[in-house]
Amino acid sequence: MFHILYRDHGSNRMIKIRPFREEDNGALLSIERLCPQGNEKLAMAVDKGPDITIRYELYDNWQILVAEEEGQTAGWVGWTVKHSPEEQYIYLAEVMVHPDLHRRGIGTSLIREVEKHAEQVKASHIYCYVYAPNQASIGLLERMGYIRKKDITVCEMSAYRKEKPDWKYTLERIDEKDLHEAVELLNRYYEGRTHFVPFTDKSFHEYANSMPGYGLENFLIAKENGLIVACGGFWDSAVLMEMAYTKEPVLWKVMSKVLGMLRHVKAMPRIPAEGEYFQFRSIVDHAFEAGYEDAMDEILAYCNNIMYDTKCEFFGAYVDPKDPILEVLKQHRSQFENIYLYAKPIASKLPDFSSLYVDCRDTIL
Repeated sequence: MFHILYRDHGSNRMIKIRPFREEDNGALLSIERLCPQGNEKLAMAVDKGPDITIRYELYDNWQILVAEEEGQTAGWVGWTVKHSPEEQYIYLAEVMVHPDLHRRGIGTSLIREVEKHAEQVKASHIYCYVYAPNQASIGLLERMGYIRKKDITVCEMSAYRKEKPDWKYTLERIDEKDLHEAVELLNRYYEGRTHFVPFTDKSFHEYANSMPGYGLENFLIAKENGLIVACGGFWDSAVLMEMAYTKEPVLWKVMSKVLGMLRHVKAMPRIPAEGEYFQFRSIVDHAFEAGYEDAMDEILAYCNNIMYDTKCEFFGAYVDPKDPILEVLKQHRSQFENIYLYAKPIASKLPDFSSLYVDCRDTIL
């Protein structure tokens, strides 16, 4: 076990950084609950339940370092190393510091350790996602040389009524005989996007089944004349986290009251109340052939009806703004927010982020 010591020159206190231990779990969860992501107008809290490591176990390898100041748990940083055929790079999952210990260099010290590890493994770059209103984290990253390279669209929908489309396509849950055709569609759809590693039948099977709340049993395909023209996974990410808006804009609150009154006469979407934790399910690994937007729309409608029947209201997707699915999502009375992709070169220059594959595992914020 190693320990790293930093001196906080403002207070002359020592910051000790060490590897995560299981007994840290409770303290880190407590810090996370004290640190909603956002600002005084819009902030979101995430509850990962009883285990702070649950998001990291989605990856093949991960590390967490914990910071202590005078024996008190001050914060932590977590990351994973990812690989493509050409390079490896690091996803910085999160850095959290107890709100009473901000502005003491703890967050900076923790990120520096990630950068040291990146240099050791010769990672080409580090990237991370930041909730758009989270100005404190944005300021920290920019001071450390991270560059905002991409805005990712977060689409949120409310399953407040059943969809009754004129079903044109055959919708099925995938089975083994269709796996290869679906994987080929995914690989064509995401070909050339930064951070996309083409799937094999085996790798996609293992990836989907390794994620709690996902699995091939929740992967849907739309067929026309026996051929797959669209597909998408329906991931119950609520098994890993629940979310709440701890601060809501005044406009949201007004809209919530108006929609609440209208719900007495007709079905209307709902806005979660401030501080109310809610479950969210994600549309992931979507793909469709050119000209088959309506097939993707039917998959979304099918997922909406699953949500309605199981009384889990909210679902959506994290997508590159250039992804063709965005136009389909707009037809579902969606609400949109942004997260920002920040990146920093390490062993080489940054890749072209103009077209990006959003790894759904990275969306557990």
